[in-house]
Amino acid sequence: MYQWLVFTHLVGLVVFAMCHGVAIFSAFRIRGLRDTAEVRAQLELTTQSSRLMYIGLILLAVGGIGAASSANLWGAAWITWSIVVFIAVIVAMYAVASSYYYPLRDLVYGKDGAAPAEGEALAKALDSRRPEILLAVGGGGLLILIWLMALKPA
Repeated sequence: MYQWLVFTHLVGLVVFAMCHGVAIFSAFRIRGLRDTAEVRAQLELTTQSSRLMYIGLILLAVGGIGAASSANLWGAAWITWSIVVFIAVIVAMYAVASSYYYPLRDLVYGKDGAAPAEGEALAKALDSRRPEILLAVGGGGLLILIWLMALKPA
């Protein structure tokens, strides 16, 4: 059973990474756009890929928790640190991304009857280094998780 749970964990990781890759590339691409319709299209693409990404995240979590439980690994330090890093990355990513993308969505769709942003207002909103911060946090966290799982430090 353990092997199937690890398999599920890894399938979840691949689905999660593939779908999250769409958001990563869109985050960098969107900065060069100046047409509101094109920005909306990129934001919609990331929304659609995020739906499947969460399924991958669920598979990853269920497989990981199941594998750790079936092999009685809950006392292992690498498991504890993996969970701590995973939660820290999720919290940091959400804090950095939501404070940028929710207001951006409001700008390009128009909020409370306001006209969608165009021109300078749109360019100013898109001029952000958030993609680099998100890539550093998410990529760094993923590397730490891979290190913990591959080397299983005590």
